[in-house]
Amino acid sequence: MMPFWKILRHRLRAYRRVPFFGRRALSLLLRGFLALYLGGGLVLFGLFFDDLVRAVAPGADPLPVASRGLLPFALAYAALRVFVESGVGVDLQPYLPLPLRRSVLAGVAGVLALLSLWNAVPLAFVATVCVEAALGGALGPALRFGLVSVGVLAAVTYAVPMLRQIVQGRPVLAAVALLLAAGTAALAAGGLASLLDVSGWLLGGAVAGRTVPIAAATLLIGGVGTWYVRWVQGEMVLDRGTQPMLLPGASSTRLGQLARRGPAWQEAVLQVRRYLRNKQLRGSIFVLPVMVGGLAVVGYATDSVAELHSGLIRLLVVGLFGTGHHIIQGGPNLFSYEGEQLDALQSRPVSIQDRMQGRWVFLALGALVAFALPLPVMLWTWSPFVIFHTAFFLYNIGVVAPLMLAASAFTRTPVDPNQHSMATSPGMAVLRAVFILPTLGLPVLLLLLLNDPVLPLGLIGGLGLLSAATAPLWRRVLVALYRRNRHAMMRGFRASRS
Repeated sequence: MMPFWKILRHRLRAYRRVPFFGRRALSLLLRGFLALYLGGGLVLFGLFFDDLVRAVAPGADPLPVASRGLLPFALAYAALRVFVESGVGVDLQPYLPLPLRRSVLAGVAGVLALLSLWNAVPLAFVATVCVEAALGGALGPALRFGLVSVGVLAAVTYAVPMLRQIVQGRPVLAAVALLLAAGTAALAAGGLASLLDVSGWLLGGAVAGRTVPIAAATLLIGGVGTWYVRWVQGEMVLDRGTQPMLLPGASSTRLGQLARRGPAWQEAVLQVRRYLRNKQLRGSIFVLPVMVGGLAVVGYATDSVAELHSGLIRLLVVGLFGTGHHIIQGGPNLFSYEGEQLDALQSRPVSIQDRMQGRWVFLALGALVAFALPLPVMLWTWSPFVIFHTAFFLYNIGVVAPLMLAASAFTRTPVDPNQHSMATSPGMAVLRAVFILPTLGLPVLLLLLLNDPVLPLGLIGGLGLLSAATAPLWRRVLVALYRRNRHAMMRGFRASRS
């Protein structure tokens, strides 16, 4: 236990002895307040959970009902944490030169990973339900439900960094696997009901004290923990070296051919290579096949033009974020991804105009991929959704992309694209929201005021096309914004680094 307490004490000191400890403490207070708010809501839900269960299903036992939802909750919670949570509990690399066995360090990582607000918040509901059941005379099932819930949370905690590594390392393959799994579940009759039944047999059986489910749940949770320990031991290297590109060989040759088309294309190719070389940015590629599959499904399910008005908010989200996800997610972060390198990049013989144009080309190419891939399905089924799809593609590259590039000039915090999580900092999320809300409001206003959906969609697409045609004009505005903010941006990056 001594290495654990020594490393924990060292991590607390390292957390405190930094120039920006005030910002860290404020962030911790905000996260703690949010955790207390969510945990308090879950405590209230746990207090009334047995009454809700008996109101819906008289005579039902609350613990087996809660056990049926543990497995679906674990899958959804793991998916959320893959994209939002950062780190694996502690960075072990500084401790590798010390005379400590790697098995000890792996055990320390496993313990510290569990000490997270991500686990404390769901445990508020679990503890409340267990106390309510114990006071009602079901002490044994309450204890078993608590142990099973803690085991499920531990398995989720250990699986999240390994799943994130898979998503970041092989994003396209992971997205295809996810789509196949979702399609299989959708085709299977009662897919969700089957998952609830599996959870009821496995975890509900363990809560009920049956031998076979207890043994199966123990093997499953223990297997995830063992896999995590071996994975942590495999990640313990002193020097990771340079990260390989995702698509080497012929793809690199094609990128070189594009770079020879001019300075703007060189900038676009530089951004593509940054996305292929870094873990966090490769993880964003995972979303592309998911978006393409969603667009294809919506296009296939839309039978008439009248349906374009039936689900306005749903179609707006699909239209704006379907072909525009790459623009909205990556556009405001393009300078933040450069971070410490921004000072050195000022010496490159590339004008600011070409840099901005290249970044717009990069964002437009990402939107073009999301537009072109589901298009054959829509044309093959003669789906009227192709009108909506085309209008918002033009709107995204002509209106949304310049606004996101404008947002990138106001960033002050660098983002390490190879080490941080796939989530966005609160400041960047607010900045993105400030710039995206006007772009969302205009299509909503047009679609609400005009009854015929074809006319507002034509106006939306025409506005995007007109903006793209007048790119030299708004590019001057972007250049002026960058020149005005670049020194403050570099000072912010350097302050964050120190």
